[in-house]
Amino acid sequence: MTDGLPCWADLTAGAGPEFYGAVLGWTFTDEGAAAHHDAVALADGQRVAGLGAPEGSPPGWTLYVAVEDAAEAAEAVEEAGGQVLHGPDDDGSGGLVVVAIDAGGAAFGLWEADEHAPPLHWAEAASAEPGQTKSFYSAVLGWTHRPTDEPGTSTLHLEDSPAFGAVTFAGDALPHWLVHFPVADVDAAGAAAEAAGGVVVGKDAQRAVLEDPTGARFAVVRR
Repeated sequence: MTDGLPCWADLTAGAGPEFYGAVLGWTFTDEGAAAHHDAVALADGQRVAGLGAPEGSPPGWTLYVAVEDAAEAAEAVEEAGGQVLHGPDDDGSGGLVVVAIDAGGAAFGLWEADEHAPPLHWAEAASAEPGQTKSFYSAVLGWTHRPTDEPGTSTLHLEDSPAFGAVTFAGDALPHWLVHFPVADVDAAGAAAEAAGGVVVGKDAQRAVLEDPTGARFAVVRR
């Protein structure tokens, strides 16, 4: 059951399979790829992300959330103070996708499909107005939130599910979603990123925030 949970990530105009294969251990296929994808990333044989985007897109990762009805979810986005950028559009395999801006100013996607990839490991929304962001996703996707010991940070839940993400205060950064991918060794992933031309933005024992050579930012977290 993945409806209402983050299920996919799209890399727009970022580095290619050579970088992400080295850092995350992914393999790649073009089988069943959408028209704007150069490749689909596989982790343990499961589809987890798409690489490549329409010409002119800035480098970055976009988080997608599984929904039962993309058109209905798009209407809820507008009603909750967000903005639909485009969609629902055909995803090329019988599903529908929507790309939108949430009420806090961060881009994200919605995906209606007969079958989704497993939920993503973790994702964090950095918001200038965390309360507004939490209210938006509660209205659109039914997410609940629980405060943490860190001021301005709440974990995200779907009903009584374990936490799958968090909302944090963006500070001076622009609002965005930071997608996290699991790795066996955070230090090794950071070293691989640097060796392949990327940057380690920040790191602790459990997590590292990285940038690929084009500046697309993502995080790795220990399994």
